[in-house]
Amino acid sequence: MKKFNAKLLLFGEYGLMFGAEALAVSFPHFTGELAFASQKKVAEVKQSQRDLEHFVTFFEQEGLNEQMNFPIGLDQIRRDLKRGLHFDSDIPLQYGVGSSGALCAALYQHYGSNQLDLKELKEKPWLLSSLKHDFSVMESFFHGKSSGFDPLVSYVNRPVLLVGDEIRLPSPEIQTPGYSVVLLDTQVKSPTAPLVNWFVKKMEAQEFKAKFDELFLPSNSQAIHAFLNGDTTRLFQALKSISAFQRENLQPMIPEAFKSVFQELTSRDIPLKLLGSGGGGYLLAFVPDGVTLPAKLKSLKVF
Repeated sequence: MKKFNAKLLLFGEYGLMFGAEALAVSFPHFTGELAFASQKKVAEVKQSQRDLEHFVTFFEQEGLNEQMNFPIGLDQIRRDLKRGLHFDSDIPLQYGVGSSGALCAALYQHYGSNQLDLKELKEKPWLLSSLKHDFSVMESFFHGKSSGFDPLVSYVNRPVLLVGDEIRLPSPEIQTPGYSVVLLDTQVKSPTAPLVNWFVKKMEAQEFKAKFDELFLPSNSQAIHAFLNGDTTRLFQALKSISAFQRENLQPMIPEAFKSVFQELTSRDIPLKLLGSGGGGYLLAFVPDGVTLPAKLKSLKVF
């Protein structure tokens, strides 16, 4: 069956819930696909099947197909589970790279009542909003509440930009003149929900919300547009502001062992920021050409 890529939320972490612009890209280094046979261990296959069975039961009990623009074939999924259906994936779990999003995209593509191609989506932009809605319903099984953004990125397999309620598909050709984008592995798994709950609670405090609105949101927008336009100078200006804001105000999202790394990389002119909700998983480093990361850091190049 078709493989679906992991995703990276490059910009918009946390602000996405409060109307900020957000940019995510497909990340083909990790993939997942529905399968009937694979090299996965028997225990992993059985766990995946149990997860899919719970997913179908959840959908049925909550009546979620009635909320979908394009319902999915739950009966067919159940029949296929008896034949050994499972999700064969190397996407790390609880790492912020969209393991549940890829699974939702795969289920939607194979069992959904629509078969939309990219040409049709570009000609009828309103369909992207319909897909995002459906994916938010599906991914609610995993996160309780979801924007549907992660599965959408995996499904269309190209960069996706959110500007308010508008969904745009920028050029798939990403240019990084004069720098590289690198993932740093914290080697810590982190569930999303607790940190999201912490952040939502913090936003109820007027002082914190004012800082977020005045410091993070403008820098986030500047970073997105500079990144897409290849404006390295403005990008790094914005990244330094984002990094400083996160160091000073989002301490729970930074793994303890990496708090000193934030400061160390700043001294080397390497902006470091959260990837998605943070707390573990990967962090994003923007490394100027000619500058090297400390050898102790486990890294993976993106662009």
